[in-house]
Amino acid sequence: MIKMNCVLLTVCLVLAALCSPGYALRCYHCDNSPTLCKTNSTCLPTEDTCLQMKFGKLRTFSCWKTSQCNANDIAMFFQLDNFDYFCCQRDLCNKSPTTGVNQAALSVASVITVLWMLL
Repeated sequence: MIKMNCVLLTVCLVLAALCSPGYALRCYHCDNSPTLCKTNSTCLPTEDTCLQMKFGKLRTFSCWKTSQCNANDIAMFFQLDNFDYFCCQRDLCNKSPTTGVNQAALSVASVITVLWMLL
């Protein structure tokens, strides 16, 4: 019975880690910045991705749409030819690529499950 409760608790933790928090995404927001951006804003409901784009020595940080996170759409919007970019979908993730909190929570829940099952 105790193991069943532990398994149910672990399942709940994993589901909580994987579920969307239900609030608007926050992204760093700066145009043509020569340094990393320190300003952030709440994205519109239609913007579900954070964008960081680098062209030359300048970077642009903004909210963006996942469906438009591709080189063609970004090039057309910003009227650029040669740039690097990445998109991510966690709060303030467009400062630099980092490991997501959800992945860490899932890892911790998995380790706890294994330990409980061994006891």
